[in-house]
Amino acid sequence: MQAHKLIVHVPKSRHVEIDLPEDVPEGEAEVIVLIHEQRDAQPMEGGRHERLLAACRAVDAWREENPERLLSKEQVDAALSAERDSWGQP
Repeated sequence: MQAHKLIVHVPKSRHVEIDLPEDVPEGEAEVIVLIHEQRDAQPMEGGRHERLLAACRAVDAWREENPERLLSKEQVDAALSAERDSWGQP
């Protein structure tokens, strides 16, 4: 038995899509979802809490509306590697 741990963001839609490594064989697999308990948020001063929540909702909405613009870890790693390679040797 193999285990692969992934951290994902659960959007309002509660729809989560995951990409498994290439070495995972095709066929039946068991998926277990662990949800960490959230502590009650400490109230923030002067409406900061509401502004922070509004900003988080805006980011979540953007992510849901622009899934094609989200990059996988592999894509980010490749872009960073390409950028570093473009710097040349000192």
